[in-house]
Amino acid sequence: MNRPDHSTYREWLNLEVDGLLPSEQRPRFEEHLASCAECQDERESLLELGALLERSSLAVRPDFKDRVLEALPYAGWEARAPRTWGVPAAAFVVFGGIAAAMMVSGSIPGNGSSAFSALLAVAELFRAATLAGAGLLNATWKGLGLVFEEVISSPVSLGAFAFLVICLNLLLVSLVRRRQPAHSAARSRLGGK
Repeated sequence: MNRPDHSTYREWLNLEVDGLLPSEQRPRFEEHLASCAECQDERESLLELGALLERSSLAVRPDFKDRVLEALPYAGWEARAPRTWGVPAAAFVVFGGIAAAMMVSGSIPGNGSSAFSALLAVAELFRAATLAGAGLLNATWKGLGLVFEEVISSPVSLGAFAFLVICLNLLLVSLVRRRQPAHSAARSRLGGK
């Protein structure tokens, strides 16, 4: 029969303290524990640590998550209120109305029905927008690639880039430190010290 090494017994010790040791391994573990003072001491320490953690656990109020989220500042892309969707919704309604009026009046030239021609025009518009967006994205990545290639091509430009990154990091740190009073105000609203 293959006997486990001491590191396996230590793993079993952690499992046993957590109540997760499988029953088929328990007899060998108990046999080892009876003869190993080091594992007995470690088991005792783990049990004391578990009891300490249990005693020092804090009860969390049910509204804790909501209050923390309310205290956080909004990011620029987050909607602050439902009314921020008013302009896009109005634009959608206006353009939909124009498209419907064009379909009804038949003002879009085509060799088929006016509704079909309007749908083709809208599809062509979406195709052109997609192609333009893909081209812009491709050009952006190529441009960034050229810039980074130029930056790492010489030690001077690489040093200037490193200096710029350090300056930006220092600026970020100073802005974060400046906002600390807002965090302490948020903490006081949450009932902390």
